[in-house]
Amino acid sequence: MAHVNDVPEFYRNYRLDDFQRQAVAELMEGNSVLVSAPTGVGKTLIADYLIDEAIKKGDRIIYTAPIKALSNQKYKEFKALYGEERVGIVTGDVVINSEAEVCLMTTEIFRNILHQDVKRLEGVSHIIFDEIHYLSDEERGTVWEESIIFMPKEMRLLGLSATIPNAKELAAWISEIKQHTVKVIVKKDRAVPLENHLFEKHLGITDLKKVIQYKQKLEARDDAPLRDKREWETTHVDLVKYVAKQKGLPCLYFVFSRRMCEVKAEELSYYKNFLTPEESERAEAVCDQLIAEYGLEKLKTVYQAKKLLVRGIGYHHAGLLPGLKEIVETLFGMGLIKVMYATETFAVGINYPVKSVCFDSPSKFDGVTFRPMTNLEYFQMAGRAGRRGIDTKGFVYILVNLNNFRPDEFPSACQDDIEELKSQFNLTYNSVLNLNRNYDPAEIDVILNQNFATYQARNAKKHFEMQLAKEMDKLNQLHGTLCEDRDNHQCPIIYSKLRQKLRKKQRRFRFIKGRARAAIAAEIEELKRQLAEVDLKQCTPEEQQACAAKIRQWDEANSRVTALQERAAQIITSGRFNDDLQMKNEILEDLDYIRDGKLLPRGEFAALIYTQELLVTELYFSGYLHELDHDQLNALIVGIDYEPRKGEFAPKRLPFDIKPVRTIIRNLIYRYGVDEKDARFHPSLANLAYRWSQGVSFDELMKDAGTIQEGDIVQAFRRGIDIMRQMKAACIGEDPAFAAKLKECMDKMDRDLIQVNI
Repeated sequence: MAHVNDVPEFYRNYRLDDFQRQAVAELMEGNSVLVSAPTGVGKTLIADYLIDEAIKKGDRIIYTAPIKALSNQKYKEFKALYGEERVGIVTGDVVINSEAEVCLMTTEIFRNILHQDVKRLEGVSHIIFDEIHYLSDEERGTVWEESIIFMPKEMRLLGLSATIPNAKELAAWISEIKQHTVKVIVKKDRAVPLENHLFEKHLGITDLKKVIQYKQKLEARDDAPLRDKREWETTHVDLVKYVAKQKGLPCLYFVFSRRMCEVKAEELSYYKNFLTPEESERAEAVCDQLIAEYGLEKLKTVYQAKKLLVRGIGYHHAGLLPGLKEIVETLFGMGLIKVMYATETFAVGINYPVKSVCFDSPSKFDGVTFRPMTNLEYFQMAGRAGRRGIDTKGFVYILVNLNNFRPDEFPSACQDDIEELKSQFNLTYNSVLNLNRNYDPAEIDVILNQNFATYQARNAKKHFEMQLAKEMDKLNQLHGTLCEDRDNHQCPIIYSKLRQKLRKKQRRFRFIKGRARAAIAAEIEELKRQLAEVDLKQCTPEEQQACAAKIRQWDEANSRVTALQERAAQIITSGRFNDDLQMKNEILEDLDYIRDGKLLPRGEFAALIYTQELLVTELYFSGYLHELDHDQLNALIVGIDYEPRKGEFAPKRLPFDIKPVRTIIRNLIYRYGVDEKDARFHPSLANLAYRWSQGVSFDELMKDAGTIQEGDIVQAFRRGIDIMRQMKAACIGEDPAFAAKLKECMDKMDRDLIQVNI
């Protein structure tokens, strides 16, 4: 049996902490392990140790990450550690050495393998889920759940997560459905403690209470200084100047807007050069070398970024070219970027700790609207502050702008307030098709009750039922202390209420006229008769007060019991997704994808498509795609699942006829009842994709791109290639000619900057 003492104290020149050694010992024992720990304490070292041990034994390991950038980064790391022949990567963009001992992939790819070809996982002893708290991500969380539900029972799991309060609940769910032990290793303390502050230029570092008091004081003044917005606005430059003065560099400055990342970096460059002449020369040399290596010489945006990089200022967001991101990350890793403006994607797994982390605002744009950061998001990003072995503390600052100050938007600086993981499980059409293809109805019923949502519902119901039992016990105890006459007229309290009722009616009687007067008179006489017949119980005022208090207690307890009964009754603990399954099955039957639980040709095709599966399938089976030439086909495919950013519009003239596409989308939504998000198409990049397919250079392409960012174009083109790769796999058996056409289309798109460079 493996024991903590069997795990060496040192690994790769690091002294392992107790939590790391405990996790390794449990993994060596053959258990699955969930590690819940703050950012920057060395969770990935556990994964590295596991991989080393697996390679020694001849086992295979899969390492999944939530984003392709993290998969690519880990691929480079592992390639350097273990050699190119032992490491593979499978993402939507690239497939290299997929049967390797260590294979990197996105979680979506792993889920797809489980549905399509689980035999490919033979010999895989462990799967590592990096950032497993993504399970509660509204958009993608269901992918993590499906991956856990369908993974082979003999496979073991290592889940690495930011601090989550209900890690034990997550582990208990996995243990229940996979039928093996899942240990939870919790690390609460950081290697480098954090100091959390607010910053306002007049107050300096401060806290929420002081800011509230300060603003109230200003608003109470007669001269109303808050009217002068410039005077009372605290800017990022104010905060960075303060951090630099406190020797808090390097600094990671989070801005939840791509454009503002660039604008603020430019603004800061007017005030400060953070590099010495020697450092600036090194930064320029690295930039020039990588610009040449990635073929970025002709792009204006690269030289705009370089102007800032040689001053020690950088920016990083999803709209950047992958090559430019690589340059920025390389310089940051070398310590040549002192202030980095970044969106939150930089916080996901990319391990570049800094001395200080700043937030431009407590609110973020989530793709739909601005909302306050969750505490989990805050700590995930704030956790980059503090370099182990270098800093004794990490510093975190949230900028306070008095012009739009809302106290309720600020996150808690207490880790105990981090939100619990909540299941986001939902059924996609692809999932429904693969369930029908791989399982019979009885098995599907079991699988649909294995998700984390159902497990959490059962726990919630148990919790309410336990509370209900306690409240019922209290209610019964109270009931035994109540007076038997509490509801009778003999009770002085009830008698008093009856007399009040009589007096009220007598007052009304004075003003009533017409037929209603006789009815009121009858009611008054009836009340008088009831009062006259009462044999009033003789209770002292003190006894009446005590009795009234007991009745109030009973009423309150009864209300709590009723509320708990209603809440418990509303929680569905079995068949939560049956209605959704039935609805999607009916739509798929109407579309001729399935019949009697068996997949028809359309269904077999759609089961292999993981992006807009219904739209892609309908487009293919309509025959319209076959009519297009290669460049038109590329232009159309790039519009599938594309989400335009604010201010993007479809071109008036397109290189293909959009009417058949619109007809298919209208039919899916209005005839068959498909949700709009499952038939998403926007052709704003169609003309760019058409020209790229025809062979124009990227710098020429960008002259017509308008406000569309380079990184968005690269991502959209790569997604189009991935969709064509899925379509090719789906049709190659029945339609080899079209599969060959798709291969030629992919080759026309997958070149130069669009080609993944790993």
